[in-house]
Amino acid sequence: MDSNQFTKEEIKLIQYSFSTLTTKSKHVGEKFYTRLFEANPDFAKLFKGDMKEQAGALMRMVKTVVEGLNHPEIIVPAIQDLGRRHNEYGVSPEQYQAFGDCLVQCIEEDLGHDFNAATKKAWQKLYSVLAEEMKGNKYNG
Repeated sequence: MDSNQFTKEEIKLIQYSFSTLTTKSKHVGEKFYTRLFEANPDFAKLFKGDMKEQAGALMRMVKTVVEGLNHPEIIVPAIQDLGRRHNEYGVSPEQYQAFGDCLVQCIEEDLGHDFNAATKKAWQKLYSVLAEEMKGNKYNG
């Protein structure tokens, strides 16, 4: 992940849309895991702790990434570490797509009409880049 992967417009769309979620981030995180487990019941076995805490941790990580988009060199080590931990938990490369689709869908639902096609595309790109960064050190080589 480098500073040239995202246009200024993509960064602006992601950061602005996330800023409108700050009052709802707890709700978005909890809804995300409910939806994820409904669509993918086998994912539940990957999580051992309190899911409300997990939802909070997810949204804090998303916030860190979103705020760090202008300086990816700062957030890449944390993303790579997160990827190593996900590998240790047993997350397969294929599971990343379902996770990302669900996350973007939950954000889209909460933003409603503020989540236009360009914003959706920017979020999908962000998640794709993050997932590849997380998977990169473990599954490729």
